[in-house]
Amino acid sequence: MIKVWSIPTRLLHWILVGAFCIAFYTATSELKRDIHVEAGYVAGAVIVIRWLYGFLMKDFSAFRRFPPNPGAGFAYIASILTGKPKRYLGHNPAGALAIYAMLTLGLLTIVTGFMSFNDIAIPFGLMDDDQIKDFHDFVAYAWLWTVGLHLVGVAVGSLVHRENLILAMITGFKRRRLIGAGNHLPPLPAHYEISDALHMQYIEEAAYYIAERQGFQADHSWEYWLQAEKEVAHMLKNIK
Repeated sequence: MIKVWSIPTRLLHWILVGAFCIAFYTATSELKRDIHVEAGYVAGAVIVIRWLYGFLMKDFSAFRRFPPNPGAGFAYIASILTGKPKRYLGHNPAGALAIYAMLTLGLLTIVTGFMSFNDIAIPFGLMDDDQIKDFHDFVAYAWLWTVGLHLVGVAVGSLVHRENLILAMITGFKRRRLIGAGNHLPPLPAHYEISDALHMQYIEEAAYYIAERQGFQADHSWEYWLQAEKEVAHMLKNIK
């Protein structure tokens, strides 16, 4: 087992899940409007912290570890349909797109909800109070549908990779089971210019092999990743 998701990442994730569920459950109740608003504030705070965390941290939750790449995302979905999906220690490309969409839609939902609750309109006649409320409903349900797609992706990913992704977000640990795992990096193509996605794959594969050689010590997962980055950089430098 190798530790992938840090405690802050897991706390932010499950607090947001709870706030999201409460906010939607109380959305249509006038008697529970205060609860709905408070849940929205909690969700908003978590989303803002998650954006900051993604830009500032260097672990698997860092945005630089899973940059938005629609091409790679659709390619990953296609690889599932063909029965040859690649494995990722962190977020896969399709999951990355869902995360960016959920964080963006969630932030829009919270901002428009705050404006709607406080009767704030956009100046210069761009949007009045009623239009703000309608837009709030629209982005909220867009957020809900995106969460639904995310859950479908989690279920499919768990099945095709034979790993419990929900449990991994609870415990923080994942096990990478690779075909032909050994002490070697994946072979380089004939040309030396590789894509960012392939570069990331090399690092992930190297990190797994390093962790495997050292017995998957949970407290050293980030050291495995840093060592893998150095090994891949050294390999690419020597081959050129």
